[in-house]
Amino acid sequence: MVEKLKKISNEILYILLALPALFLLVNKYPYLLVGSVILSVVIGLGLFIRKRTITNLHSELVAILLIIFIYLVLSYFVTGQGIKNFFSYSFLRNDGNFFFCYILFFVFSLANLDYEKLAKYFFIFTFLAFTIFSTAGIIEYFLGGRSFLIRVEPNGGKMFFALNSAHNATGSVYAIICISLLVFFLKSKKMKTRLLYAVLLLLNIVGLFLTKSRSGYLGFAVAIVFVIWFHFKSIKKFFITIGIFIAAALPMLFLTDSIKRLLQVRAAESFTTVVRLFIWEKAWYLFSQSPLFGIGFGRFNDIFNIDRGLFDLGRLKGIPGVVELYMKSNFYYDAAHAHNSYLQFLTETGIIGFILLMVFWILAMIKILNMYNSSSDDFGRIVLLSAFGSIIALFMMAFFENYMSATTVMVPVSMLTSIAIGFHWKKSQDIIKINFAYETKS
Repeated sequence: MVEKLKKISNEILYILLALPALFLLVNKYPYLLVGSVILSVVIGLGLFIRKRTITNLHSELVAILLIIFIYLVLSYFVTGQGIKNFFSYSFLRNDGNFFFCYILFFVFSLANLDYEKLAKYFFIFTFLAFTIFSTAGIIEYFLGGRSFLIRVEPNGGKMFFALNSAHNATGSVYAIICISLLVFFLKSKKMKTRLLYAVLLLLNIVGLFLTKSRSGYLGFAVAIVFVIWFHFKSIKKFFITIGIFIAAALPMLFLTDSIKRLLQVRAAESFTTVVRLFIWEKAWYLFSQSPLFGIGFGRFNDIFNIDRGLFDLGRLKGIPGVVELYMKSNFYYDAAHAHNSYLQFLTETGIIGFILLMVFWILAMIKILNMYNSSSDDFGRIVLLSAFGSIIALFMMAFFENYMSATTVMVPVSMLTSIAIGFHWKKSQDIIKINFAYETKS
């Protein structure tokens, strides 16, 4: 009886740890994701107190991420922003959401976690939630009726939002989950299982198309090229599979009316193109004024906000072209950003902050790819390739939105990246124990 209760409590523990994966499509009700992340952090702290170690495969990345956190905090306070604002909900949800986005990477780096169980619940929650929302969204999109998950936008027509505030947020996270479903489909060995994942993948790709998120399309399209290549590592199978995907995608593009959204890219005078080019120009100018340290973390909205008609250079203090910090005491916490993660970090944190972030993600990607190539565990390879594909998609999508600080997409990418590394570490430890036991008997 005691053992059964322990087993049940252990399952509940991992369900709660993975719970944030269930609330990625409901950011209109942020307390669900915020509450679940806080719960995961509290559980993680409890586990850390019991065994104060992280895995050796996480250690370098954790160290770099800690340095990034410290650098951003220093950048924040040096530019005259107060401690009260730093802990405010408005700041942490908008300008400072980087801290919230990446906190689960720390939680899932602990050496006493059951990574296989954590991965299992992560995929169950994401596949279940996204498929339910996709199915409901498809029904509403094609049958009309009450506008619950679908909205009509002036520049894009009918779009699938789920319960998020922006269609791009929904599109970006659908791209990530579709990558994982693709990996499960490719690596399924049983026909029934492969058929199940084919249906799930189809429903979720349609959901992705209905978001009309072009950055989501791009991220998914580039990521599947890498995923298919590393799965087959055969030129013939690679081109055949890519051809099948293109043939299947074309009718869906027309059926979902996504083709019109894609063709808008050609129009240089389109609203989104003009606005982005304008914002990028201003962001690059700010970076050129303070290339080393940037104008200050969280300061982009304060100095430039297109919705407020704001571009205030009056309180830039320092040496122009070397170091200039924005010191004015006006703080605007909203969803405005540079619409490009690379420009956002260059503008606010300079070359130093940008390099730190790139080192973190490139090192994570290299580690995961090396682990994938050396792994012999079937499920482990699924988790690792899913994480690798997600990072590729993130790098591509980040050219058009500040996705590297976007809660909706960064929470699952942070979770999956850390889980994948921990999964490989755990399997490696098990192999070492088995070999040691064998040698001891011999």
